[in-house]
Amino acid sequence: MKLRSLLLTAACAVAVTAGFTSCSSDDDDWDPMKEGSKIKMVETRAFVLNEGAQSHNNAGITYFDWKQDTTFTKDFFYTQNGRNLGDVGQDIIVGEDDYLYVVVSGSSYIAKLNSVGVEKARVAFDEKIGEPRYAVEKDGYLYVTSYGGYVVKVKTSDMKIAGSVAVGANPEYIIEKDGFVYCTCSGWGKDKRVAYIDTKNFSKANFYEVMDNPDHIIKANDRVFVQGYGAGWDYPWGELNLSTGKFTPIGNASSWTEYDDVIYLVNSVTDWSTYTTTNYFFTYNAKTSKLSEWKLSGAPAALASTSVYGMSTNKKTGDIYIMTTDFVNNGKVYHVKKDGTFVKSFDSTGVNPRKIVFLD
Repeated sequence: MKLRSLLLTAACAVAVTAGFTSCSSDDDDWDPMKEGSKIKMVETRAFVLNEGAQSHNNAGITYFDWKQDTTFTKDFFYTQNGRNLGDVGQDIIVGEDDYLYVVVSGSSYIAKLNSVGVEKARVAFDEKIGEPRYAVEKDGYLYVTSYGGYVVKVKTSDMKIAGSVAVGANPEYIIEKDGFVYCTCSGWGKDKRVAYIDTKNFSKANFYEVMDNPDHIIKANDRVFVQGYGAGWDYPWGELNLSTGKFTPIGNASSWTEYDDVIYLVNSVTDWSTYTTTNYFFTYNAKTSKLSEWKLSGAPAALASTSVYGMSTNKKTGDIYIMTTDFVNNGKVYHVKKDGTFVKSFDSTGVNPRKIVFLD
């Protein structure tokens, strides 16, 4: 898809903020209305997944223009589909087919949305498989962790379950690398492994040992890094060498994202006696193995002292979006350049913003 002109995008900004857009142009390459959209949209669109509060049925998706950081002010998923997203928005990814796949954990289903957020299909997870958690796609299949202790394989074309492999209780984040999927096995604090499964035969899991209660897993410079809660809940992270099986601790971090083989990290440290949070930002260059302070310039003071709930990267620009929460009110999204320069902040229009995906 071609990008809209800067003039068109700027003209849309006021309209989007008001809750609607009128952003058509003479470029007929893409028309959101032909895809079933109820509103006009810009091509430079992004979607914030707001997790919501558990058991409150208030997960949602926010649409915004990533060139202008202007948001649609109502629940975008409800606007496009006439129903709520559900309970606990856990993950959202852009598939190889440009569809959006949304994991709704508490409601135990995965929705397939087109590029304007209109739902086309869904698959429900039963009690045996357990609640779905996180997903990755490869060659027309989703690989999804589920709290029943499985990695579940779902065919994207028809959203049918094609198989499952047992990995242990409460698996979390998952990645694909070189024909294998790798997921963390948390066991809610009783496990310390990363499972890996060959996607071709998809029949059995093998394991590496890392830290207690592992959670995130990420790739950078053909290396794999794992983060978890640790035995002392101090958020350790480090490198898992897939050749040797050795895990090497590097530091402490509670959230991260990656761009161009550089990992951008934050460690949100809360003093629970005073409920005071302090955020420490830094980067890790996976090419040079250099750990550095990530100095944010011009950012509002609140970013330094509010719990960070997620971080996402716009792979088209390299810009970083930091999402914060107080667990009760709408979250905040802070847009910063990779050099740390603050650009803009805006309301996520939902509770607990977790992840952002980008389209154009």
